[in-house]
Amino acid sequence: MAWRPPPCPCGRLFFLVCLLCLLLTEDAAAHGAGAAEQQAPAPAPTPTLFPPEERVLRRIAAKLGVLHWDFAAAGPCEDPAPGVDCHCTFSDSNYTVCHVIHVDLRRHNFSGELPPDFADLPYLLHIDLSRSLFHGGVPSQWARMKLQGLLLMGNRLSGPFPMVLTNITTLTHLDIEGNGFYGPIPPEIGHLTHLERLRISDLRGSGSPFPDLSGMSSLNKLDLSFNKLSGQIPASFANMGRVDYIYLTANSLTGDIPGWLLRRNKIVSSVQSCLKRNFPCVASNGQYRSSLHINCGDKETTINGVKYEADTTPKGASLLYVSPGSNWAFSSTGNFMDDNITDDSYIATSTSKLDMPYSELYTKARLSPLSLTYYGLCMFSGSYTVKLHFAEIVFTNDSTFCSLGKRRFNVFIQGRMVLENFDIEQSSSAVGKPVIKTSQTYITNHTLEIQLYWAGRGTTGIPYRGSYGPLISAISITPNFILEPPETGSSNKISRASISDALVIGISIIAILTVLVVCIYRIKKRRKSSKNKDLRALDLQTGSFTLRQIKVATRNFDLANKIGEGGFGSVYKGLLSDGTVIAVKQLSARSKQGNREFVNEIGMISALQHQNLVKLYGCCTEGNQLLLVYEYLENNCLARALFVDQYRLRLDWATRHRICLGIAKGLAYLHEESTIRIVHRDIKASNILLDKNLNAKISDFGLAKLNEDDHTHISTKVAGTIGYMAPEYAMHGYLTDKADVYSFGVVALEIVSGKSNTNYRPTEDFVHLLDWACVLHDRGALLELVDPDLGSNYSTEEALIMLNVALLCTTAAPTLRPKMSKVVSLLEGHTPLQPLLSDLSLAQNCLSTGGLWRNLRQKLSERQRLTEQAFCNYTNESSTIDINNDLRPLVPSLANVLAKQLLRSEHLRISQLQRAPTAIKRCIKYLGVWQVQSKWNLRSYKNQLMIQFYKEVE
Repeated sequence: MAWRPPPCPCGRLFFLVCLLCLLLTEDAAAHGAGAAEQQAPAPAPTPTLFPPEERVLRRIAAKLGVLHWDFAAAGPCEDPAPGVDCHCTFSDSNYTVCHVIHVDLRRHNFSGELPPDFADLPYLLHIDLSRSLFHGGVPSQWARMKLQGLLLMGNRLSGPFPMVLTNITTLTHLDIEGNGFYGPIPPEIGHLTHLERLRISDLRGSGSPFPDLSGMSSLNKLDLSFNKLSGQIPASFANMGRVDYIYLTANSLTGDIPGWLLRRNKIVSSVQSCLKRNFPCVASNGQYRSSLHINCGDKETTINGVKYEADTTPKGASLLYVSPGSNWAFSSTGNFMDDNITDDSYIATSTSKLDMPYSELYTKARLSPLSLTYYGLCMFSGSYTVKLHFAEIVFTNDSTFCSLGKRRFNVFIQGRMVLENFDIEQSSSAVGKPVIKTSQTYITNHTLEIQLYWAGRGTTGIPYRGSYGPLISAISITPNFILEPPETGSSNKISRASISDALVIGISIIAILTVLVVCIYRIKKRRKSSKNKDLRALDLQTGSFTLRQIKVATRNFDLANKIGEGGFGSVYKGLLSDGTVIAVKQLSARSKQGNREFVNEIGMISALQHQNLVKLYGCCTEGNQLLLVYEYLENNCLARALFVDQYRLRLDWATRHRICLGIAKGLAYLHEESTIRIVHRDIKASNILLDKNLNAKISDFGLAKLNEDDHTHISTKVAGTIGYMAPEYAMHGYLTDKADVYSFGVVALEIVSGKSNTNYRPTEDFVHLLDWACVLHDRGALLELVDPDLGSNYSTEEALIMLNVALLCTTAAPTLRPKMSKVVSLLEGHTPLQPLLSDLSLAQNCLSTGGLWRNLRQKLSERQRLTEQAFCNYTNESSTIDINNDLRPLVPSLANVLAKQLLRSEHLRISQLQRAPTAIKRCIKYLGVWQVQSKWNLRSYKNQLMIQFYKEVE
């Protein structure tokens, strides 16, 4: 039933009042709820990565294999992912928009190329991809980025200098050191005027001038080391007043150090300090020592009954430390300037467990940023064996960025360099593997000095900053003499030491006086001797040895010590009193030209210092003796290593390539870099010596002549070896440095093939190896020349480059041969070879003298009359032959043909040869008839006849 209001007026009034109260109550409740709703906090907007940027990050993560970026609902900005920084701003749409501003992926083991996708992050300001094993170049897309910081150090990036970087003009921090980019540094680098920190190092190539950085007014840190920069530091560089860190090691800058740099308040010198070298003997027991063993950087340990003393002093910057027993000391110079660590560590500790014998010697090592010198104090005078223990425990040999580090330093013992550019890892063939270097030395003042010096080579900031410089694990010093039994009583010990010192002083004074008397006598004698006049005029920069010293060293030139026969005489191995092994070249004193040639050789060699040239230690000129003292090279010569069965060495491809490159560098130095420009004239495999590490060194400069000012020289005396001489030199005596280039090409062919150019003839149709190489090139089968002993263990690309370079060097036309500096660049891969080959018609030019020799053989009939006159009809004493004009066209490579024709004569007698004109005798000797006589099945008496004749002519 429907409800109706009460009929009574009072009832109606009551009803209206109740209804009004109900309405007021609902309104109040509504207002209360609204107020409560206004006071409650609004939910926070969700931070959201801009969707296009999230897609870019996903692409980058997929390409690089990055697994630690979270792309779940929260996103990498709300829950910050490792290596990603975002900047977020509030939006009216009730959510927060985020953008990626910083990506840090350093120290990862990536193996791909740099992703161009980074350019699709419009708000990105900083990228750190250092030490992550990226390879390839820098993507061109990066040019549109607005980066402030870009760090790419310690990767494997390569190619020309990335010009794309010069377009990112917003950069304040650029670091591309420790990669494989090629120089030069482009002038466009000056467009980066906002830079505050710039690191460009280890550029390959031929170098570049110092770049113009005058517009970088905010620059405060600059590293341009290892870039082969040349020229002077520009004067405009003085305007960069805020620079407080400059690192220019391993460049070729010239001129004076700018005055503004010297006037700076803060200068850190890279010059070795004057270290204390003479220590008084204040050993605690008052006795001299004959041995010393130090465990560098670690605690005391005993190995095979020998106690290695502890060396645990943690500090090392500009420090001189003397051991508690005052029997040894060390000094360290330098500070690691490229890191931000105020308390540098000078003791390196292995990062992994060493699995090797006597690992306690190699677990730790002493490290120094510049110079580390150990002193053995209170040592008996005498000969000692020094063993230096090394193990690379900082770097790794895995596929991480830690494997990219290279440590190289020099080692000196008693001031004599015994190791140059020493690389521990390379010498031991692995990291964490010990290598012991043994040297002989002599102590005369009771102090032994061992210095390890970092000369700016190797990496600096890889795998991390402050990880460069010399490093040593242990030192062992033992005597090469037997000590007498010690006398009792300390007074006897002291008196013996005093007597020993007095004897040494007395003997020294007598020796000095003797030397002075001898010198005065010899000076007077030289004035009377025209033979020594040239020697007196020569300002030698080498050491002088007495004949007695050399006789003792070689055991009076014992035949057992004879190691070879050089162009000027015999070569002997010797051992000096200080333990130095030497090679003594005994020149002929009977030759009329011997003294002049001797002066010529000394004058040139003493002025030449290069890692690929044999070092000259000194000379001896007593009496009729003309002696040169060279460094001794353990592996003799390249010819013996390649061609002599009983001495043949198993040279792998890397070694052959290194040998070939070393020869090229040595010749480039002689031709273009030395103060006196020299043409060697007799480059051949037997004149390339090999040290104990199979590094090549060019020997025998006795026949070399200085270039003329016009860079040409016509020689009336051809000095060279058949099979290696350039055709223009052999036929016309025309001598330039291109003659050496030709000879180098022949040697390069021999290195690749393992065959001698003069002795290898695959068939009778080919004269020599070079001729055969030309044919194989025409067939497109050059790789058939590679030594079969290598099997497949060689680089096809490098082999083709080396063979093509060899053929290019042996071009018949000297003007078409490259200079040796260009050859070095080609072998190192810095210069592409194909443009040079495409500009030259190989088929027409043949790149060798094979075609030339064949043409000459075709014209042999035209020379028949001359040949008969020269070799058959020489009973007429009046007949004369002009060697230079008549016989020289019969070039040395035709010696076989001429000798064969000569030996066919059935009526040849020694009496006839004796009556032959002198010119013909010389020609026969020049052609080396007797050397080729054994190649045919000739009658025995003819063989004997020609050998006898050759000896008489000789």
